[in-house]
Amino acid sequence: MKIFKFNKILIIVLVFGFTLGLVGLVAVKAATTIDLGTAGDFSVLAGSGITDTAPSNIISGDVGLSPTTGAAIGIPSTEVNGVIYSVDGAGTGDIMDASRLTTAKGDLVTAYNAAATAGSATTITASSTDSFGSGTITNGNSLTPGVYNSGSTIGITGTLVLDGGGDANAVFIFQAGSSLTTATDSVVSLINGTQACNVFWQVGSDATLGTNSEFYGTIMAISSITDDGDSTIEGRLLADANDNTTGAVTLNNTTITESVCAVVPASGRTRFIAQLPPPLINVTKIPNPLALPLGPGSVTYNYIATNIGEIAMSDVWVRDDKCSSVQFISGDDNNNSLLDINEGWKYSCTKTVSETETNTVTAHGATTNGEVWDTANATVVVGIPVIPPLIHLVKKPNISLLPAGGGAVTYNYTVTNPGTVPLNNVSITDNKCTGLPGRVLSHPGDLNKNNLLESNETWSFTCQTNIIQTTTNIGTAEGHANGLTAIDFSPATVVVAPVVPKLPKTGFGSENNISWNIIIPAGIMGILISFYLARKKQTN
Repeated sequence: MKIFKFNKILIIVLVFGFTLGLVGLVAVKAATTIDLGTAGDFSVLAGSGITDTAPSNIISGDVGLSPTTGAAIGIPSTEVNGVIYSVDGAGTGDIMDASRLTTAKGDLVTAYNAAATAGSATTITASSTDSFGSGTITNGNSLTPGVYNSGSTIGITGTLVLDGGGDANAVFIFQAGSSLTTATDSVVSLINGTQACNVFWQVGSDATLGTNSEFYGTIMAISSITDDGDSTIEGRLLADANDNTTGAVTLNNTTITESVCAVVPASGRTRFIAQLPPPLINVTKIPNPLALPLGPGSVTYNYIATNIGEIAMSDVWVRDDKCSSVQFISGDDNNNSLLDINEGWKYSCTKTVSETETNTVTAHGATTNGEVWDTANATVVVGIPVIPPLIHLVKKPNISLLPAGGGAVTYNYTVTNPGTVPLNNVSITDNKCTGLPGRVLSHPGDLNKNNLLESNETWSFTCQTNIIQTTTNIGTAEGHANGLTAIDFSPATVVVAPVVPKLPKTGFGSENNISWNIIIPAGIMGILISFYLARKKQTN
């Protein structure tokens, strides 16, 4: 009987310990991005019809109508920088590709269901000035990444801010039980790294964009999607999300640019030596031309890799994910094959761009204290008269080596516009240094005080923080123009010398550097098991 009691106690202890282990592993999951599959190839996708209330639409990607047959798509091919698909090619200029459309509509249904069942949603509540329904998001609201749900409608008035908190992979999912409606002149503003490609609107019935709406994200609606006029959208309008011919799309002098995710730079992959300064590299990327309004053509990407650290770098290379023939042009002034401090190595790559695309360049360098990377993204627009924005960020810490225990670090940020179109809603953030302004207003570097970052302006910022261990953090600069978002990241590492621990005088050697919160539980467990075996032996 005593043995049974001990077994029971032991089991309870083991189960309790195991449960604590499970609790330590369980965390609240952030929203994960929705895979659109082949539906992501379309800027507009509908089931029952696509109409054009007013001319001069600008659509960057493909347009598709399925499964309705015999219906002409009411958008001229001159307004579409892509291909117009229908199941039977009934319209002028339509291409018949039922198989591709069937696959895309199936992928849309899958994506819609994934968004509808995304977990741990925050309920959107009504406001006192609710004019659209119980789920109105009021003017000036700022939301953090996650899933937001309204059992009925979602309405947007004024400006809705989606704040990524410095995370370019931040995801926002909005679940509307019935409709989505935006007010006239409403704005969905993306700051602190948020990308339109990671914003999803799951709509149980119809979606209506009020006149002159500025909207970001992919709308997936069971029924129809309508633009009241002159709206600018970075994302997609995907109607008929249950594939039963109930969803139409109505455009009205609408501009739609497909959202493409920029790549976040790699970081944290190198262990740095405490006695040596870490390397620091920066890369700039400028396409020439930025836009091909008449259709496919040749584009030359120009890159400059600079050493903004304290020691010359070897193993320097520059690679582009969508342009394979990157060539070194000049910049190694002393011909020592090292990227020296303040040197700028120029590279270029030329390719034919056939459709609007965003590509990413990565610059790499190495010293005896490890490797370092930096990236830059750029978009080239094809077939429509829209100039995409560019933004560039350089971040440098005032000190790169700190003694054991750490200390204060001041990060210096320089933001410029290497493009040709002024940037609005410029924001500066850092994932491990708070206090930067987010959206920037009335900056001293704004020479003409118009709150736009012009190509001849330089905006400078600082952020101070205390660090206690070797830290790599990422600064993010973001700007908007012509319905497109430009993002640049700049990582930097500060090395902190390790603290040499003083072990208690227990008689153990210094090699026993095991955490006591492991030793003590393990010792208790060992004692319990030994006691159990001894008691069992006594009863035999």
